[in-house]
Amino acid sequence: MVDYTSVEEIYWVVPQNSMDVGKLPLRAFDSSAEREETERLFSDYNDVLHITPELDARFAKIAEDRIHRAPIRYYVRLPLTRIADMWLRPRTEILPSDSRWWEFDDDPRWSALAVGLGVINLLYIGAALTGVASRRSLPHLWFLLTFVFLRSAFLGTLENPEPRYTLECYPVVILLSCLVFVPKS
Repeated sequence: MVDYTSVEEIYWVVPQNSMDVGKLPLRAFDSSAEREETERLFSDYNDVLHITPELDARFAKIAEDRIHRAPIRYYVRLPLTRIADMWLRPRTEILPSDSRWWEFDDDPRWSALAVGLGVINLLYIGAALTGVASRRSLPHLWFLLTFVFLRSAFLGTLENPEPRYTLECYPVVILLSCLVFVPKS
């Protein structure tokens, strides 16, 4: 899982609810055979509505095969994509809008709000990066950047990437954004 939508539609559904394989993104499959096996697993899960040890082993086999085929994808690209999703996704999880806000199937007001929140989020991050790039003096800047970097690296390891996990970093983001307005010393 790399995005909040998958967490909401797949991760939180288990156990006791049926899962729709159609909710999985195309990146979840390397081949049509892998998709067919995953469809069988979802069907078997939907029959019992919990993960049996046998189902778990079958899911693990698919995961092991994918990791073996593309270790860079699993160990580098997956964590980086999770981090990007958590930092850049509009904070819509507490709003009534659909988690698939980009599809604009929901009420247009909520979709517009989601886009607006995404723009505000990008402005905060852009201002923080501009503040850091301005090289204005800030005592212990390295400490703040290390905190954000380590927090982000840790978040990239989570199997359930949720944007709310980056909130602890936003005081640092706001502080770094303020550097834009500090005169050079």
